[in-house]
Amino acid sequence: MSKQFIIILFFSLLILIPCVIAQLTIGVSPPVVYLGDMEPDSSKIVRFNLITTSGEVILTYLTPMNGDLGWFKASKYNDYLSNFSEQESASWIRFTKNPVEVEETLGGTIKGASEVRFIVKLPEDVEPGYHMGMIGLDPVGASKDAMFSIKTTVPLIFIFRIPGNAFRSAKIIDVVPGGYSEGNLKLKMFIENTGTVTLQSFKGKIDIFDKDGEKITSLSEGENSIEPGEVRVINLLWSVRDIEEGEYDVLATFDYSTDSTSKNTTIEVSKISIIPSPRVIEGVYVFPWWILIIIVVIFIISYFIYKS
Repeated sequence: MSKQFIIILFFSLLILIPCVIAQLTIGVSPPVVYLGDMEPDSSKIVRFNLITTSGEVILTYLTPMNGDLGWFKASKYNDYLSNFSEQESASWIRFTKNPVEVEETLGGTIKGASEVRFIVKLPEDVEPGYHMGMIGLDPVGASKDAMFSIKTTVPLIFIFRIPGNAFRSAKIIDVVPGGYSEGNLKLKMFIENTGTVTLQSFKGKIDIFDKDGEKITSLSEGENSIEPGEVRVINLLWSVRDIEEGEYDVLATFDYSTDSTSKNTTIEVSKISIIPSPRVIEGVYVFPWWILIIIVVIFIISYFIYKS
């Protein structure tokens, strides 16, 4: 490859870069809106501004999203984690307009800004405690000459509190075997939400030990959403093909992000019984001659009755 060709290729790429990449950057102001206390079956109008440094942005689609516990942990509200409800909140959002056109501004770093309004309409069964929701942004309308766009967005966070006794708590009711399947023993971990708020993104873990206290294996499985007072089952599979029958110690742990609970119990492993498949045994057919004798007797009796 000649040096001249490389130079031509390099300058050609420099010329094409502005046409290939059109960046869309859009954010919100303020980034977090605290709505204060709200009551069940009430509503509130929320206002915020879309702002952008990209002059080519035309429309921004708004998407309601459920709250994120990870963000709540890292925020100034982390002291209220034990009162945080992970109840689904996206369905409580109503937009007055969607998508929203970002209006062009004159001069300065901010090249576009528009006010956005939406309504938070709470149901009657909203749980007590802190709730959060998010508004995701999807800007469109890049430069006509661009082949693709890089989108940088910052969602809006809104938070409110429902007065009442709000706390996160759970317990493990029991861990029981649930039957064998293809060399695996199904273990059922029964969990009860003993708090007053919904728990999301939780995980059940089981450590199994032999009679000498040595850990044999660790099993874990995640589930989603358990409401207050609800009992859920987490199913975990334990491969017991090479496991001797007998009793094994179990340490069960239920982690629901803000805390965890544990329970010690035992599991009995027995040999897997193989039930033979049913088969039909065909025998030699024997004609029931007694039926023929009865017919003959009935015929003779009928004959004499008729003659008399």
